[in-house]
Amino acid sequence: MPAAQTSTTTKRKYKSGGKYDRSKKAKLTTDKDNNNNKKKDNHALSKSAEKRQVRKERQSHRRHAETVEEAKLLWNKLRVKTNTPQDTQDLMEKVMTLIRGKVREIALQHDASRVVQAAIQFGSNDQRKELLTEILSEENSLVELAKCQYAHFVCLKLIKYCADDEQCLKLIVKSLQGEIPKLAVHGVAVRVVESLFLNLPPKVTAPLKQEFYGPHFSLFVKELSGVPTLQSNLETAKTDTQREAALDFVKNIINKGMTKNFYAYDFFQQILAEYVDVADPSDIRTMASSVVDHSVFLLSSRAGTRVVAACASYGTPKDRKRICKSLKGYTKSSLLHKDAYLALLRLIQVTDDTVSIHKSVLNEILSEPKANKEEGEESSDAMLELALSGTGSKLFLMLLAKDQSSRMKYFDPYERSILEPVPMIKENGKEVPTSKKDDETRRKELLKHLDDALVDLCIQHAKEMVFSPPGSRGLKEVYSSFPSEKLANAIVDVCESSLDPQRNDQSQEKTLSLFEDPTGHLSIKNLILYDAESESSFFSDALVNRLGKQILDIAQSNRGAFVAASLFKAPSVKASVQKIFRTSKKEIEAKSKSKGSGPTAGYAALLKEIS
Repeated sequence: MPAAQTSTTTKRKYKSGGKYDRSKKAKLTTDKDNNNNKKKDNHALSKSAEKRQVRKERQSHRRHAETVEEAKLLWNKLRVKTNTPQDTQDLMEKVMTLIRGKVREIALQHDASRVVQAAIQFGSNDQRKELLTEILSEENSLVELAKCQYAHFVCLKLIKYCADDEQCLKLIVKSLQGEIPKLAVHGVAVRVVESLFLNLPPKVTAPLKQEFYGPHFSLFVKELSGVPTLQSNLETAKTDTQREAALDFVKNIINKGMTKNFYAYDFFQQILAEYVDVADPSDIRTMASSVVDHSVFLLSSRAGTRVVAACASYGTPKDRKRICKSLKGYTKSSLLHKDAYLALLRLIQVTDDTVSIHKSVLNEILSEPKANKEEGEESSDAMLELALSGTGSKLFLMLLAKDQSSRMKYFDPYERSILEPVPMIKENGKEVPTSKKDDETRRKELLKHLDDALVDLCIQHAKEMVFSPPGSRGLKEVYSSFPSEKLANAIVDVCESSLDPQRNDQSQEKTLSLFEDPTGHLSIKNLILYDAESESSFFSDALVNRLGKQILDIAQSNRGAFVAASLFKAPSVKASVQKIFRTSKKEIEAKSKSKGSGPTAGYAALLKEIS
């Protein structure tokens, strides 16, 4: 439309009888302004402010609204970290005056529960006892609070801050007696049960723990001599019916807990572990299908580790693959964990599919990326960290040791109780092993993936290995499995540098020689003794040929004398060593007879060999 025509059309709106109606135009302008003012009034409050206003109005109709509002202001001051003890005491007196007689009702409110929590945290022992007594004045009140989403935090605070008061502990335990099996499978109250068993002494919680095994054992057992377990209760059961009832009761709790994914709770892991210790292997296999996907949570404790190890032992090949999948990315951290490594060792020990173990477990160690040195970060070697670890090194020792007796000497009795038994299960009325592959075949197949990496590790980090107790054990096993001149020379390099008189001048701290070190001298001695019993003696030959008369310097200390004495047992170097020490016989004899200068057993052993 042309511009002139548009202008004419607009003007017609205000024409009346051929003239502009200015009064109508003014009226339209006034109406528009009134509408704008109404909109401003409607939007004077933002949406969030309107919500706050509605919430405040709604809260004002609740019980103890004014008290709660005032208590929340005091709570805000009470939690300030800069408060002096006197400030805290004054504020607590005001809070107690406000909430006295209303503690339970206030604790159940989502925004006021924090006030009661703060009163328990910052109050004195007498004030805490007063709060607890008021809460317990009504029957089952603590149980109700434990089940409430907001009030259960009050229970947690009571358990934490009343743990040192014996009278308060008795009140808490008494109020929860008879309710533990229900609370343990409740979505909220389970946190209270966990806190009870983590923070309170086992002697105090023993009556509560007894409830996990069924009403017969909790109602009719008057005194407990120690911490009860499922096995101890089964041993005291008088009839088979009682035993079956206890197993079924525990199994019911476990099934409900598994449905709600309570695997991360320590008390639940303990119940699971007690169950697998006494359950039939077929029952463990049935349970394993539900447990194995949550292995990473269970490995946080010793009890959980026993559960995963049992599932690996009695589970199906499919269950073992699912455990591997669950632990993907956690192989190194699991092997370095004080408990979790055992489950991983058991999994490797019983899995027939060695290719799967290589891809999911061993390959994760071998292919772990090293830190970028260009960015100024220290290099990280997963193999070295594991080899020097007391737990991680046991993976290598288990695969390197050639027979069961020499393998198990590296494990303590508890570890052997998990790793030694051959898992058997009934199939078609017959006991059959859960693993079909021969142990030695499995060991060789797995070691094939690690042999080159282990030899390279010992060559490149020989110094770290000989000075570390776990590392020295691994070094000896690598040397005995894959003896070579290259590896022997790498270890001799460490021995030679240790005898260098300038080594302490170059370093800021004075360190013991390898042959004086408590661990180092034993590492070298054990390698020599292995040479004495084997056909090849790469290390002993290289040590004597390289050091020559410097071997006399080895015997300058009592520990070093033990190392020198062991050289006489190696047939290939015995003659050379005798010739070197013949001229020093009197000096060594004098040291062996000297008194007050320290141990002399090493010199005596060396003198005996020279003679």
